[in-house]
Amino acid sequence: MSRTVSVIIPVYNAAAYLDTCMESVFRQTYRDTEILLVDDGSADGSGELCDGYAKRDARVRVIHKENGGASSARNTGLDAASGDFIYFLDSDDRIVPELLEKLCAEAEEKGSELVFFDAYAVDEETGRVSETNYGHHERYQPDAGKNLMAKMTANKDFHVGVWQLLYRRSFFERTKLRFVEGIIYEDILFTCAAYCLAEKVSYVPEYLYYRLYHANSVMTAKKTMKNFISAGTVYYGVRDFSEHNDNVVPQAYLARAAYNVLTCAEALNAAERKSVAGKLADVKKDILAHDAYGDPALRMRCYGKALWAARRAIQKITG
Repeated sequence: MSRTVSVIIPVYNAAAYLDTCMESVFRQTYRDTEILLVDDGSADGSGELCDGYAKRDARVRVIHKENGGASSARNTGLDAASGDFIYFLDSDDRIVPELLEKLCAEAEEKGSELVFFDAYAVDEETGRVSETNYGHHERYQPDAGKNLMAKMTANKDFHVGVWQLLYRRSFFERTKLRFVEGIIYEDILFTCAAYCLAEKVSYVPEYLYYRLYHANSVMTAKKTMKNFISAGTVYYGVRDFSEHNDNVVPQAYLARAAYNVLTCAEALNAAERKSVAGKLADVKKDILAHDAYGDPALRMRCYGKALWAARRAIQKITG
């Protein structure tokens, strides 16, 4: 029995990349798809491009909305989707022709709610392609999502990109999981919850995606106040989710979310750091109340950057 895949693509000022992305979708060997383009208030002509794709291919549906961010656009697409499977694709990336076919076959064969895979990272400036950013070191066998997350986190092998997973729509119907809107770093919270709630997850050990790295992306650009506020929201969100679900989230992953808050705070200018000093102190207090999730370096970093830097220097000297 053929299953339909809803490919959800949030679009915001992506005119320079959209043709490449859409061509990779049109070339999919798996044809039973609906392609949901969510124009998130674009001002560069992306909305008109989306309408053109709908005229070209009847599988394309376009939703125009006011700008609300990637999470809002994904939620809008998810609410409109009718496919048996859901796949989120970023509008500046591209997928290999067999991606949907391979992922659907894996999901059907193993009865998985989620299927993950490997992805290339592409440097926009140089064109260099790397396998290290989004690959996996082991061939993970199908298992409950929480077990796989624990294994991958221990192996430093867990990736948070929502585009690195195929989802059954019934999974969203069962869990009611949605993206937190109005923040960045939303993948850290969403993907963690998805794995922890999934009854069965499996793996296709193939590189099926090309992730474009921008010089001014969320991950590479200078951190701002929004980064700090969002990182705090995500940290508390991951912590609360874990505590409400029998402490299911690995300690190392909680530490990762905590580190992100501290890193974002350290990147602020002096005036900004002063304005968030109280919030930062509360986060550090909370981290220490949880014994820094068993991470000595995180504990020292909460007490002060100088202590943390000294510890790093000693580690380098002593090996």
